[in-house]
Amino acid sequence: MPDLRAPAKGIAYIHWGNSWQLRSFRDFRHHLDDLIYIHDLPKVNLSTYKAVVMPDAMDAEAARPHAGQLNAYLHNGGFLVVMLQGHADWLDIPGLQWTPGNCRDWLWWTKGEKLEIRLSEPRHPITEAMPLAHMSWHWGGSYNVPDGARSILEIEDGGGGSLFLDFPALPGGGRLLLASLDPHSHNGQRFMPATTRFLQSFYPWLNRELGIERRKPNRFTYLQCSHVPSEWQPDWIGPSLEAEGFEVRFAPLYELGPDLLAATDTLYLPSSHDEIFLKRRADDLLGFLAQGGNLIICAEPCQPWLPFMAPFRAVPPRPFANIKVRVRDDRFGIFGNLGEGFDGWKGIYGQYARGWTDAPPGAIWLTDVGTEMDPKPADWLWQYPTEDERGGYVFMHNGDNMTRYPDHGPEKEALVANIAKALQRLSIGDLLM
Repeated sequence: MPDLRAPAKGIAYIHWGNSWQLRSFRDFRHHLDDLIYIHDLPKVNLSTYKAVVMPDAMDAEAARPHAGQLNAYLHNGGFLVVMLQGHADWLDIPGLQWTPGNCRDWLWWTKGEKLEIRLSEPRHPITEAMPLAHMSWHWGGSYNVPDGARSILEIEDGGGGSLFLDFPALPGGGRLLLASLDPHSHNGQRFMPATTRFLQSFYPWLNRELGIERRKPNRFTYLQCSHVPSEWQPDWIGPSLEAEGFEVRFAPLYELGPDLLAATDTLYLPSSHDEIFLKRRADDLLGFLAQGGNLIICAEPCQPWLPFMAPFRAVPPRPFANIKVRVRDDRFGIFGNLGEGFDGWKGIYGQYARGWTDAPPGAIWLTDVGTEMDPKPADWLWQYPTEDERGGYVFMHNGDNMTRYPDHGPEKEALVANIAKALQRLSIGDLLM
C-alpha cells in the first residue's frame, strides 16, 4: 500500500499579502509551487508539501495563530524554512533563543569593509551553492545554536550567535532551516543586490536538496501565419534558437489551441497574421499567459485581439530620423550585442518599426521610434498579471517580422534568440523585471 501521507506536492510559499513577499514569489515562481495566504492556512493540508517556506516581511503576529499547524507539519516529517527576525518564538524547538542586535556599521559596504559575519566551521553544504558575499548585507539579531542544530552563518565576534541555522533531524523526521536574514523583503524592494543573489542561489539549492527536478522552459513554437517562404519557416530561426538550448517547432496558425499551447513555453507570432482568428483564440492565449507561457508578438494591430493590446499608430514619416529605432532600455541584454543599425534591412530603415502601440501599465519601454522630443515605444515588455503571480511575459514588437534582424554582422539574425533567452531567464528568476 502506498504511503498516503507522503508529500505529493513541491514547495509551498506562505505570504501575508506583503508586496515584497509577493514580488519575490513572482520572481522565483519557477522554483516554487503554491502561493498560500497565511490567513487561509487552516484550509490547507501542509502535509502534502515537501517543503514550506515562510519568508521575511511577515507581520510579527501573523504566524502565531497557526503555530500548532506549523509545528505539527514540522514534527511529522515536514521541511520548514522560516526567515522571521525575532518573531519565531512560536516554534517548538527546545532551547532556542533570540538575541536582538544590529551590525556595527550599516554603511560597511561603502567603505570597502567587510560585514562582521563569517561562515561557520565546518562549513555547511549549502555554502557550495552560495558564497559568503550572497549572505552579506546586514543583520538585525541572532539565534543560539541548540542541541541538534548546525550553524551555517555566524557573527564574527566570539559567541555572537548564528544568523542561519539548520536543524537536519528533528524528532518525527522533520527539518527546519531558520534564518534571521531578510532577503525577500529587500529583493522585493529592488534594494540590496546581494539579497537577490541569495535567492537566486537558495531556491535552486532547496529544490536539489528536496530532489525536485524542474524542466527548463525551453520549448519555442513559431506560429506559421503567412505562406510566404521567408515568413512560413525562416531557415535561420531554428539554428539560432537551438544554439541557445531551445527546442524549436513550427506550427500552422490554424492549429493554435490548448494542445499546441500546452506543448509550448514561448510562442512567436510573425507580423502578418489573421487578427479575426486570433481574437477568437483570445481565451486560449490568455490562459497560456496565466499559466506562465510567454508571447513574442510582431503586430501593427488594426483590431487588437488581446485585451491589453491597442491599435497601431504610425509616427510622422518625415524626417527619416523618425523611423530610426533607438534603444531606450536594455536591462535584459536583448540589443547590446546586435551592433549599430540592427534595425536596418538591406540598408532600409522603417521596415523594423514605423509606429507604436500604447503599452499597458507596468510595461517596460525598450526602444524608441518617432521624434527625439516625442518618442514612442516600438518594443515593450510586460508581465501578465495574475492573482497567483504566475503570469508569463509579453514582448510586443510594433512592426515587421523580427526574424530578419539584424541582417548583417557577427550576430546576424540573433534578435529573436536574444528575446527568447531573456524571457526564459525572467521565467526562472535569473533576470528580474
